[in-house]
Amino acid sequence: MEDKKQMEEKTAEQLKSFIYTVAHELKTPAREISLYAEFIEEDNRDRLAPQSIEDLHAIRRTCEGMTDMVKRLMEYSKADLKNIDRIRINTQLLIRQCFEELMRAEPKRKVILSMEDLPEITGDMFLIKLMIMNILSNSIKFTRSRTKAQIRVFATVRDGCVAFHFRDNGIGFDMNYADRVFEAFERLESNEAYEGNGIGLATVRRIAERFDGKASIMGQPEKGCEVTICFPEKMTYLDIKVRQDSSVVKIGIIGDLTGIASKEERSKQAAYQLAVKEINEAGGIDGKQIELLIRDDRSQSDLTNRASFELTQQEHVDVLMGSTLSPSRDIMQRCAQQTKTLYLNTQQTEGGVSGHYVFCLSAMPEQQMEKMLAYLFKKYGSKCYVVAADYNYGILSAEWVKYLVPKLGGEVVGIEYLDEKMMDFTSVIDRILQVQTDVLFSMCVYPNQDRFYLQWHERGLNHIPNATTQVAAEYPLNVELKAPVLENMYVMASFIEELKTPKARQYVKKFRSVYNHQNVPYMNMDTETAYTAMYLYKRAVEMAGTTETEAVISALESGNVFYDGPGGRVTVRGEDHHTIRTMSCFRIDKDHRAEEIFRTGPQHSDYIESMIKKNTGVQGGIKSLGINAENRQYNMLLDKIR
Repeated sequence: MEDKKQMEEKTAEQLKSFIYTVAHELKTPAREISLYAEFIEEDNRDRLAPQSIEDLHAIRRTCEGMTDMVKRLMEYSKADLKNIDRIRINTQLLIRQCFEELMRAEPKRKVILSMEDLPEITGDMFLIKLMIMNILSNSIKFTRSRTKAQIRVFATVRDGCVAFHFRDNGIGFDMNYADRVFEAFERLESNEAYEGNGIGLATVRRIAERFDGKASIMGQPEKGCEVTICFPEKMTYLDIKVRQDSSVVKIGIIGDLTGIASKEERSKQAAYQLAVKEINEAGGIDGKQIELLIRDDRSQSDLTNRASFELTQQEHVDVLMGSTLSPSRDIMQRCAQQTKTLYLNTQQTEGGVSGHYVFCLSAMPEQQMEKMLAYLFKKYGSKCYVVAADYNYGILSAEWVKYLVPKLGGEVVGIEYLDEKMMDFTSVIDRILQVQTDVLFSMCVYPNQDRFYLQWHERGLNHIPNATTQVAAEYPLNVELKAPVLENMYVMASFIEELKTPKARQYVKKFRSVYNHQNVPYMNMDTETAYTAMYLYKRAVEMAGTTETEAVISALESGNVFYDGPGGRVTVRGEDHHTIRTMSCFRIDKDHRAEEIFRTGPQHSDYIESMIKKNTGVQGGIKSLGINAENRQYNMLLDKIR
């Protein structure tokens, strides 16, 4: 009998896993069909008959319905499969955030949400938010016929249970059917005015049960209904003093100190420590000394996750900084969102990183590419070939090249994505030559791809200019490879060691008095970003008068947080949580010295705010969305500028 029960439980788990996997695989084709329908309409609108346009709209509506069903299936499976990560949750803030997020889809409606004081709980942010979103979504949907729609949320504590009550004045239901409400795919309301698939409340019940709780519902036709979630009282968060020492400012740093990307991280770590030493000797931040807590993640996701949790939940740092590779950044960004911790990313990005708690302080593709490409097209010709790593940074950055080249009057004549195993690049180079390339644009990040540059040089091709956002700006190949392998390579950066502005020279002299070339072989672009980040944070805290996260974010979004440092003035933008920077274009000569060719004025991107406006109708970008800003990465592969 026991064996049969175990077999049934195992089969149930396998079925849930299968549902999740199948749902995940269906999501991408549905979205792609919808995108293709959109592109067909946009590109051929003038030539299509009205009925054809309506047919395309029908295709997109069907895909959206399928995507929503897939999303709900995945959520239902996750309610059982996801590992629980317990953190402190401000339920009042989370419910307000969920409500505002849902109401953006119904801008013409007015629904009044009222809440009494709600207790904080310890739970999994993803699961608790998913539960609240499903409950509120139903309340908003089933109050559509009300001229004065109302949702009231309150809590009660009794019999060792904390209960959250969600009461609305919607269409209600007959209590004879109450047992069916929480069953998957059950819908009591068949009216097409109320869309749905009957999975939402089933997901709510499964999440409540994951925390040893229960879900119940009461209703009356045309009077509304009340969903009640009961959790064990032990889930309530006791308001304890988590900061043991308020006389210091705790800054948590995560980076690859000993892993595959450690050579480009070395200069950043030195820059952090140099800036902290200077700030502490000058009196600290608002009179408090900085305590620096550094963690090595070796570019391994499990170590990044562990370090992020330790710094935010155990050390209770005031701010997170760092990341070396994109996956590390994504984990740190997600942790910052869950724990409501400010995160200052100090690594060059492929653009589009967006969220309320994350600020990206280094350069992004638009800043590094556009002016350099314009210069090279004028000097050498406009046929551009792209070679990029088959990796997040390479793929998404290549999309920026593909967007900018035609905008500047050029032509992308070919593109190659190189994996981490290829050693012989003969065929790639042959294809580049066959199309009579004027300008090569390379974004190689894997160690094996150093061989591409060696083989390019061995073929005698240095006369073809090689534009990059990586060499010298991030990877110190200009000091690692023997000259003149990289001759005639161009790089756009806000700072590298050869920059000759007075503040850059002063910084290099100061840095080199502490760290010699054996300790830090080369000062790349983010040697400046890491250093500047400390001073930007100092200014923001002193403007806010506190290290409290929301107050510091408000200061950073004000447009008044800037630092005149080694790379020139760097100003934080509230609209996209990125920076305004001055950039320099360098050419690497036969001795591997980088010579500055020209310097731009202040550069910034409006990509993120334009995507937010397109998707939500909200102007002003992340700053305008506040805590409702979605934690995501817009990218030129799916979120194109059209």
